[in-house]
Amino acid sequence: MFKKALALGVTLVLLLAACTQADTRGREVALGQETSLGIGQRIAIAGEPLQITFKDVLEDSRCPQDVTCVWEGRVSAAVQVTNASSSADLTLTQPGLTDGPAAAMYQRYQLSFRVEPYPKAGESISKDAYRLLLTVRKVV
Repeated sequence: MFKKALALGVTLVLLLAACTQADTRGREVALGQETSLGIGQRIAIAGEPLQITFKDVLEDSRCPQDVTCVWEGRVSAAVQVTNASSSADLTLTQPGLTDGPAAAMYQRYQLSFRVEPYPKAGESISKDAYRLLLTVRKVV
């Protein structure tokens, strides 16, 4: 009985280690393809030495739907961008009350993004509910 439990425990540890190693590279996404990232998730851009990790939502002061506000507010997302051997921490900021994506530049790459869900009056958004909708394009 002890040997079976030990074998099962070792197998689970090996499986978890394999999952953790696979996650460090992230899933691969093509240039121009929109993808959805949760906090802590990473993508690798196919054919490019570029990886992007969605680290956190730093601020979400967007005016909720169906509410009249003096200020539109904004949402700021922290990302880490790694290109070959260099790495940078960026803050992506999108204004509230907009339907379209915002954009930011990193070296020769344009990052078009939206942060979802959009706030609703009287409802709070948990950290694990946030998604960064991201499209990366190469600018020549």
